[in-house]
Amino acid sequence: MMKNKIISISLLTCISFFTNARENMEYFLPNNVSYNKNIPTPEEFFGQAPGEWHLNYEQVLSYLFELDRLSERAVIQEYARTYENRPLIQMIFTSEDNQKNLETLKTRHLSFSEAGSKLRAEEVPLVVTLGYGIHGNESSATNSSVITAYYLAAANGEKIEQLLNNTIVLVDPCLNPDGFTRHSTWANMHQSYVATGSPDSRQFNEVWPGGRTNHYWFDLNRDYLLLVHPESRERVARFHEWKPNIVTDHHEMGANSTFFFQPGVPSRNNPLTPEKNYELTRKIAGYHARFLDKIGSPYFSEEQYDDYYYGKGSSYPDINGSVGILFEQAGFRGRIRNTENGVKTLAFAIRNQFTVTLSTLESAVDLKNELLDFQKEFYTEALELAGNDPVKAYLFGDENDRMKTQMFIDLLNQHQIQVFQNQKTVSKNSVQYKANQSFLVPVQQTQYRLIKSIFGKVSTFTDSTFYDVSTWTMPFAYDIPFTEITNLKDIQQSAEEVQSKKPEGQIIGGKSNLAYLFRWNEFLTPEALYEIQKAGLITKVATEEFTFELDGEKENFSYGTILVPVGGQRLNASRIFDLVTRVAQNTGVDFYAMKTGLSEEGIDLGSGRFEVVKRPEVLMLVGGSIRSSDAGEIWHMFDQRYKIPLCLTESNRLGSVNLDQFTTLILPGGSYREFSDSDVYKIKTWVQNGGTLIACKNAASWISKNEMGKTTFKKEMENDSTLHFSYANRSKEYNTHYISGIILHAETDITHPLCYGYTRNNLAVFKTGTSVAETLDINYAEPVKYTSEPFVSGYVSEKNLERIKNAPVVSVQSFGRGTLLSFHENMIFRGFWLGTNKMFMNGVFFGNTID
Repeated sequence: MMKNKIISISLLTCISFFTNARENMEYFLPNNVSYNKNIPTPEEFFGQAPGEWHLNYEQVLSYLFELDRLSERAVIQEYARTYENRPLIQMIFTSEDNQKNLETLKTRHLSFSEAGSKLRAEEVPLVVTLGYGIHGNESSATNSSVITAYYLAAANGEKIEQLLNNTIVLVDPCLNPDGFTRHSTWANMHQSYVATGSPDSRQFNEVWPGGRTNHYWFDLNRDYLLLVHPESRERVARFHEWKPNIVTDHHEMGANSTFFFQPGVPSRNNPLTPEKNYELTRKIAGYHARFLDKIGSPYFSEEQYDDYYYGKGSSYPDINGSVGILFEQAGFRGRIRNTENGVKTLAFAIRNQFTVTLSTLESAVDLKNELLDFQKEFYTEALELAGNDPVKAYLFGDENDRMKTQMFIDLLNQHQIQVFQNQKTVSKNSVQYKANQSFLVPVQQTQYRLIKSIFGKVSTFTDSTFYDVSTWTMPFAYDIPFTEITNLKDIQQSAEEVQSKKPEGQIIGGKSNLAYLFRWNEFLTPEALYEIQKAGLITKVATEEFTFELDGEKENFSYGTILVPVGGQRLNASRIFDLVTRVAQNTGVDFYAMKTGLSEEGIDLGSGRFEVVKRPEVLMLVGGSIRSSDAGEIWHMFDQRYKIPLCLTESNRLGSVNLDQFTTLILPGGSYREFSDSDVYKIKTWVQNGGTLIACKNAASWISKNEMGKTTFKKEMENDSTLHFSYANRSKEYNTHYISGIILHAETDITHPLCYGYTRNNLAVFKTGTSVAETLDINYAEPVKYTSEPFVSGYVSEKNLERIKNAPVVSVQSFGRGTLLSFHENMIFRGFWLGTNKMFMNGVFFGNTID
């Protein structure tokens, strides 16, 4: 009898645990509002309560489209597609009358902040963007968006009417559908009927790469400034289409936390953001506090997070006249979870996210005129600041890489920055900026603050702690020469603004029956070379300089020039001409049709100094202990930038892979702790037999520890005992020497195969982390090294800077008949540090030509 009682009690406990995870709509919605009964609640539509199961993206869309069909307050607009072809949508809510005049109201809203506008704030609608779930596995955000949509479509009463009459609300229900799909699938496939809240449950620990990131494993919440991905590019375009006054950015943090809302740490504010922005953020924070107090949810602000880096969803608005607000809810990753704060549910997290949505909307109503006036003042003040700035413009351009220059112009265009053509050749700081091949960005424009953020170098900081990088000077990222202009009298700019235009390459000299040459300096030369190799053609690379006379002009060809012979190929001369014509048009690379093999100076076309370049077959290990972001950046570069196939293989499958079919093996950053002795032996043997091994970041340390090469690393900085902080600030002892992201000068040997295509001996390198390699006492092993005065921009302690001086960026070592390439820094940082991409690809194409 006692045994049966125990079983009954246990069963009741399990049933209770399951039942407590289910909350009906009254748990989430305000109880002082009536609702349109013709609009189905999420619970009615899905047949489950919010938080009972994770919604998938298709369910979210189906509900929103149903609201679009039923409600005169709502309309859906698709603004982009993800890499996996999922639609990105915004649902626009406003009153029925406003919906009929949406374009007119948008124009009026945009006109209000323009210089000379006579519109009054009372005549203009406020615009609020509610953004949910840019990290796919922060699921309470997107799961709450359907409750937001229901409330805006179905709520009745004076309060909601005032909101919708005076406000246009843009609901972005899921900012990362690809990652959200991975996570919701994972969470649901591991959810039991009898839930367990143990943190050890597999439900809470996704397999590699997890659902946080997008298709290529990038963190989209770092991409608002960089605009590498279609989600970000179109989202920023949407931002500028509407110029919202408030933008919310709903996230999750660790399960044992509570709830965060901005403002963040005051000492880590970016000085380019006006103080009025922080004042408004604090005012709005009062609404969040009041609403969360009402439902008894704990919270904090002005800790942990900051808005220094403008590439995030909550900070990009701040440099564009809006008020961005970050929300961080404790993330439970499943229906129920045991935490230090007790048993918590997904439903609880969803309610918190919806509650701060309501507080945001109420603040928008109450602060409408103040928010509108702030946006207008933001742009007016920007012009005043620009007028007082000793820098009047930024001049940039690279005649040797037209593609990258146009890509940079495209970035500026997307950020609504005006660009003009420079029509007079100018020499500044030993760099010649040629007429019609260089460009000018005057600072006297409404995007003045963003211009300073993009072009400016920083060396002074009020805090040594950064939630993200401390600098991002973008011409350095594109490896484009640029300079400040303090006097415009020597500058002749075009009358019209310049829009980016993808360059098309030419075939100079027409069809050839002998050979074609192309220089290696353009950004898309790897794509061009691979397309030719893919057609089965023999290609060679010049290891010396030479000169030919073509059409009466002397043409100098440098190290890395590619030779495509016409004779002895599998295609005839006409088909080769068609191929190189198409490749030139697609890549912006100019080809030179050769009439003779005899050069004016230097090597001839038949010289042994032209080495055969084999078509690369590349394997990259993923999974296990490898950093998914590092692997994703490499994958994206191959796939999206250069259209070169890359085989991704799970690291734990190395033992069954036939490495002999590959020319190159890439090890992204990671610890490789899962590798066995036999795995190490297999890699060693393959390299010794002629393979090229590319080891990135801490993978370079791993190969060295496993006796591949002789690279060693400098001792890490110890905490500085001479610094004395209070106990409460003891974390600053570590942060003082941490490198979150800085820009450094390096010197290059442009005659080395890893540096083919570079036309200058200096190169800006982006460094994160404190690992620094020791110099090898081997000739020609370090073609890229930091200079003796490497600092360019960002926060770095003086002691760390000393460690970095003259240290190698890249180490090259022979290993048997093969080559070891160690990239000690990230050559593809976030997919936008394009200046060092070529060096990585040189390793892929020319690694086996290095002696």
